[in-house]
Amino acid sequence: MAFVRVPGNDIPEGAEEHWLEGRGGVKVRVLTAPARGAPRGSVIVAPGRTEFIEKYFEVIRELQARGFAVFCIDWRGQGLSGREVDNGLKGHFVTFDDPVNDLSTALKLLADRLPRPHIGLAHSMGGAILLRALQTRRIELDAAAFTAPMWGLPGLKDFQKKYARFMVSLGLGGTFAPSVEKKWKRENFKRNPVTNDKERHSRCQGLIAEEPRLALAGPTIGWVAAAADAIEGFQVPGALAHLRIPILVATAADEQLIDNASHDDVIHNLPDATHITIAGAKHEILMERDDKRAEFWAAFDSLTERVVPAHA
Repeated sequence: MAFVRVPGNDIPEGAEEHWLEGRGGVKVRVLTAPARGAPRGSVIVAPGRTEFIEKYFEVIRELQARGFAVFCIDWRGQGLSGREVDNGLKGHFVTFDDPVNDLSTALKLLADRLPRPHIGLAHSMGGAILLRALQTRRIELDAAAFTAPMWGLPGLKDFQKKYARFMVSLGLGGTFAPSVEKKWKRENFKRNPVTNDKERHSRCQGLIAEEPRLALAGPTIGWVAAAADAIEGFQVPGALAHLRIPILVATAADEQLIDNASHDDVIHNLPDATHITIAGAKHEILMERDDKRAEFWAAFDSLTERVVPAHA
């Protein structure tokens, strides 16, 4: 399977597609791309829910220009990776430890393409997966940056968690969660909750229109239960105390999808964290307007320079 192409979304130089088999025989799709010139290290890109490798081509090219080799993954259950439920539009995990294990396996298999130091760059749900991977010591990073990490979900009450876990216990985890979108339809820019940048928004929608298998609708009950488990795990006293690497957390001021208050809660438990809030930014900071992206990239560059010298 070649990368999905649309005008204005150039494939990163030297990018290669890889496939691995995760738990349950699920096929997982991964990209690697080399640095431009002598590599300074590697950046491990962990996308959010509904996202896919091609959406990050611009980010990957920017990282290559900074001297980094890049890794990016289609999580199981989205992108072009395999599904664990019959309806490919359902966003489903049995447990967040499955994508954690997929990530760990892929990094081991592709280690020869990913020179150290390793720096994480995780968005939204990818931020929960990456933090879980670090928390459980399944991967080892030298620094990590999180944009709008999903460390809390607004409106997810205790009774909803209990309901989700009960439904999973009855074998109904693969059904759509209540009141979620069950189909994909092209999103209207004016009402979108993720970006103020019309061109980047249109590019993402165009990729899905070009390759309908990239489409994803709402999450399953099982996903809700798995997300609740992962998020609660971050709140256990001392659970993150061993994460002494430099960490950057970027919060979107105009957030609509995740719970921004959770960022302060988690950061409080991280030994070496820097927190920035980007004014006027919606959820997808990396897909925002150039001025808001520049604010993030300046903080990211400061983070990476703590681990590796600036590119010559």
